[in-house]
Amino acid sequence: MAKIKLVHFELVSLLDESKKLVEFLQKSGVAELENTENENLTKYQTDYIVNQFIKKHNKAVKAYEILEKYCQLKKPFVEAFSDSKEIEYSDYRLISDRADELLDLCAEIISLEEKIGELNSQKAEKEALVSFYGPWISLDIPMASKRTAATSIFIGSFPQELTKEEILSLISSREDYPEDVEIEVVSKQKMLTCAVIMCHQSSGERLLEILRNEGFSLPDKAVPKIPVKAIEDFREDISFLNSEIASTAERLKEYKDDYDDIRYLSDYLMAQADKYLAVENAAATESVFFLKGYMPERNAEEIKFEVERQFTAQMELSEPDYDNPDVPVLIENKSFAAGVESVTDMYSPPSNKDIDPNPVMAFFYYAFFGLMLSDAGYGLLMIIFSVLANKKFKVRGNLKKTADMALYCGISTVFWGAMFGGFFGDLIPTVCRSFLGITEVPSFALWMDPMSNSIELLLYCFLFGIVHLFAGLLVRGFMLLRDKNYLSAFCDTLPVMVFVVGFAVVGAGFFTEIPENIMDVGIKVLAAGAVLIVLTAGRSSKNILGKLGGGLYGLYNAASGYLGDILSYSRLLALSLVTGVIANVINLLGSMMGNILLFIIIFIVGHTVNIAINLIGTYVHTGRLQYVEFFSKFYEGSGRAFTPFKINSKFFTIKEENKYG
Repeated sequence: MAKIKLVHFELVSLLDESKKLVEFLQKSGVAELENTENENLTKYQTDYIVNQFIKKHNKAVKAYEILEKYCQLKKPFVEAFSDSKEIEYSDYRLISDRADELLDLCAEIISLEEKIGELNSQKAEKEALVSFYGPWISLDIPMASKRTAATSIFIGSFPQELTKEEILSLISSREDYPEDVEIEVVSKQKMLTCAVIMCHQSSGERLLEILRNEGFSLPDKAVPKIPVKAIEDFREDISFLNSEIASTAERLKEYKDDYDDIRYLSDYLMAQADKYLAVENAAATESVFFLKGYMPERNAEEIKFEVERQFTAQMELSEPDYDNPDVPVLIENKSFAAGVESVTDMYSPPSNKDIDPNPVMAFFYYAFFGLMLSDAGYGLLMIIFSVLANKKFKVRGNLKKTADMALYCGISTVFWGAMFGGFFGDLIPTVCRSFLGITEVPSFALWMDPMSNSIELLLYCFLFGIVHLFAGLLVRGFMLLRDKNYLSAFCDTLPVMVFVVGFAVVGAGFFTEIPENIMDVGIKVLAAGAVLIVLTAGRSSKNILGKLGGGLYGLYNAASGYLGDILSYSRLLALSLVTGVIANVINLLGSMMGNILLFIIIFIVGHTVNIAINLIGTYVHTGRLQYVEFFSKFYEGSGRAFTPFKINSKFFTIKEENKYG
């Protein structure tokens, strides 16, 4: 279907009905709203309301993510590809009616999860205390002990492994050290020595000063219990906390049945935020509401009828001003061309002056992709992925376009793999020779082996490139004819095509032998094309010298530019050889092991890496051929994609929307 014609609409209604009217437009999902600017009208500021809905949305998201965590509801792989659930609009309104109730549930869920977090923090603290008191377990006095009637007691640790004698030596090496010191080493390890050091109270302050200078530290969390008893108490606390955590987690699981409703709530709240954000495009007086924008022509009359039937409103439809760059562009294609829309969008959406390049580009994109990857086994995997995505997971939107792209790229890859005899590289010949004892294995290539006929294939790649370039020129010619610029349609296409054909025949003579009669024709065609370019390229100049100079410059550009463009298609051969050579090396390495199990392991790992790397390379280089060689012949881009105001939902779609799709 390519580009869909849009109409511009202007809508006026009673202010009292504005909320329901905006909801109707959002439900229909076919109108893009335009900012309504008028100094005599009041603009809406909805930032506060939008932020409130976003906060509520985030609360709902947090709640269902908590349920996924504790109820083990999420299945990541399926979730990534499965389609959202289709619901009636009445069900959507039911979510609206229960919004406050569901938000209260979200608050309870979040509160329970926060409680679990607090309990885990307490548990971690108790576990840290158990770990701290572990080295002191043989101490038979409370760690909080500091003195007796006549002695000072210091219970602490050194940051290194020390014996009783070494500790005593450290103390005695200081001036004015107390002589009445008693030391007991409770435990020691590489970076820690736990000790009890006692002295007469009169020497306590001096002894503590000396100990601290040697790195001795007193415990921060000393309890008035012997360590073994303290550890028992801490473990009892941990057991209690574990039961509380488990109990709270079980309470969270009781909300499992609310999981879908909370997910739908998150979509509903975001739709509400979008609605109030869209209202900023409107303007109003004390009693009247104004709105304008764009919608597809195919839906316009029906929407106009429904608006004027359901509301006290008037809608006017008009032709958009296509000279205005802000007028959006709506592209719609069947699966074959839709698969490459993302490639075009990465470059730039088409402008209103462009034609939709996707239907033309799709054929070349898939053909070149398959030629570069060129392995039937890899293509078969892509087809399987696409079929699973479309049939089992029923993907929609951009995911469906990606799946369709994978399907057609896979079909092309299988085709070129069959032409070149590649099925996971040379898997079949390798298995036959290494494990089945079959030495004579015929070639499976239906056309040629790229490694044995690389020059011939290179020439074919150049030929495919010329066809691709000519397709771009023909599209340009069509656009000029559409605009009734007949002279440019002839002068900008035919002379260049004649010149390139002759240039290709002469250039091929450098790689292979060309029959003399064909070479003579090629030289004459090249000369004719050169003359045509010289005569037409400078036609815009006013005088004869300017026309001649412009013509010669045009000839130089055609020769140098198209030579570079054609040589760019050598990447078709390069990527095809890279994929095949690496695949063959993987098979060779596996067969050298002499063990079928090792061969399978190397085969799976190696080909997984190979297809991943070459899929990326093929995707990038195929896109580059479209952007640089193809689009440069006719495509301007710089358009703005049509973005309808609709209920953007992640987890559901509304059936009523489909009739406007």
